[in-house]
Amino acid sequence: IPTTLSSALMLASQQAEQIEQQQAQLAIASPKADALDLLTLADGSMCITNAAKAVSKQPKAMFAWLQTNDWIYRRPGGVWCAYQDRIKSGMLTHKITTVSRSDGTEKIVEQVLVTAKGLAKLAEVAI
Repeated sequence: IPTTLSSALMLASQQAEQIEQQQAQLAIASPKADALDLLTLADGSMCITNAAKAVSKQPKAMFAWLQTNDWIYRRPGGVWCAYQDRIKSGMLTHKITTVSRSDGTEKIVEQVLVTAKGLAKLAEVAI
């Protein structure tokens, strides 16, 4: 608590400057926060390679980060799978497709997809 008029004016000046700086930072961060909120509420999903491109990362680095941070793991045979807690939290999902082989048989193919919520989280952690 200032004891003199000059120290009170000095404190008021410092606080006003601090408020201006905070408002400037908020003006910069606000559009980014709005975009992140919009992305989180979006519908749909994309493959990990496209998600990497969306957050300006190399796909190889994205796969490595997701594996290191327990988002995905590799099953025997080289198939990527999402951890169940990431699926439950809405960050990742699986796409299952049946494809026809040239010999007439069918094969089930799985693919891990990053949801909009997952993409927002990946952008937030800035891999």
